[in-house]
Amino acid sequence: MERLSTDRPCEISQFMHRLTLRIATKTLFGEDINTVDSTAGEVLQEILKCQKSSSIQLFPFDIPGLVFHRYLNLLAQYETKIKKIIADKRAKGINDNDVLSMLIQARDEESGHPLSEEELIAHTGVIFLAGHETTANALTWTIFLLSQHPQITGDLVNELDSVLHGEAPTLEQLHQLPLLERVIKESMRILTSVPWNGRVTSETTELGGYEIPKGTEVVVSIYHTHHMSEIYQDPEAFKPERWETINPSIYEYNPFSAGPRLCLGATFAMMEIKIVLAMLLQHFRWEYVPGQTIDRVGVISIKPKYGLSMMVRSQDREFSNGVGNVEGNIRETVKLP
Repeated sequence: MERLSTDRPCEISQFMHRLTLRIATKTLFGEDINTVDSTAGEVLQEILKCQKSSSIQLFPFDIPGLVFHRYLNLLAQYETKIKKIIADKRAKGINDNDVLSMLIQARDEESGHPLSEEELIAHTGVIFLAGHETTANALTWTIFLLSQHPQITGDLVNELDSVLHGEAPTLEQLHQLPLLERVIKESMRILTSVPWNGRVTSETTELGGYEIPKGTEVVVSIYHTHHMSEIYQDPEAFKPERWETINPSIYEYNPFSAGPRLCLGATFAMMEIKIVLAMLLQHFRWEYVPGQTIDRVGVISIKPKYGLSMMVRSQDREFSNGVGNVEGNIRETVKLP
């Protein structure tokens, strides 16, 4: 917050990614982003970009100039960086409360064996990536949606001020902010960070009258489920108040998946999003900058294709400024002024 300048534009998608990366680094490694090799996160992003390329499937050859060659080099870079972080953590002692320390200390209940280095690298990568990418996108979309719904924003800022009085929320106070929770739930419904997930059948089963053989991957569209009018009336409308009366099942409202593979960080992510929004909205008004094209894009997570610029204002409660003139395929997802 100290780095934000008022009356200047902020590319909020980048801002949220930097913020959540810093939080993920501190939580995962027990260090601030400035004291560890934070480029591991950047390398992971490049690895994901390679995975999305069609040429990696068409030409899986380790030949200079091909995407697959770059992909293998990036994987090697990432492994080297994480190995060093793990080695440094072990050298300092492993009695910290960060996630990596707990993974190093973990032992198999039956054999008593620790995780191998390969397993530590894999687990760390998944938690590191999932711990900031999806949360950053959820925060970005929530700020955008609030910028286009001034009445909701005004009511939310009133709630925050009445409970927090400009301060950071305590854990107890987070439970005293019902509108904040409804706003976040509605934002993650209409613009869910992860649009789909997949499961593999462990045995032959039946689904919708079709036999699904054992070993079949079944892909579930969370995005489409969240936009089904049978579940959500007027599904393209941003209406946090709907959560006062509806109570969908975990399979109807599914931003963190469900079942045995429910997102490990679901509770942490909700707490993080609440705290960040509570602080940013009390002190700043986020005004949409017209003339942008806001296209949603993404395979693993949904984000603004060209970024999203917002003017940072002091919290002057002029919530109607910047409403309207939004262009792009975002209008296919949500009703906007």
